[in-house]
Amino acid sequence: MLSKVKQAIFMRRLEKMLSNYQINVMHYIPGRIRISSPYWTGNSKIIETLMPILKMEDKILSVRHTPETGTLLVEYDATPDVQSAQIEAWFELVQKVHNNVITKEVTHL
Repeated sequence: MLSKVKQAIFMRRLEKMLSNYQINVMHYIPGRIRISSPYWTGNSKIIETLMPILKMEDKILSVRHTPETGTLLVEYDATPDVQSAQIEAWFELVQKVHNNVITKEVTHL
């Protein structure tokens, strides 16, 4: 039961962290997280920039984008050596890339 409580707390922390960027956690189970943003539909520059960066991470096994729905599925190694701090670091990276691309697009208008 404690594991489920920890997962719920972690999920809330992730949602709060990402919500400032209009990024939503759609689904989370250890080893798999699906996130979405209205900015990621179609051929998003954010996704074009983000996917290669995430794929370079050692413990991330795959990253898949669904352009029709604006979702990103991240599958990662769910062994105990991947701690919540590592996952949070990945999503801080998502925030940073998301914000940087949007800032560049807005300043070029």
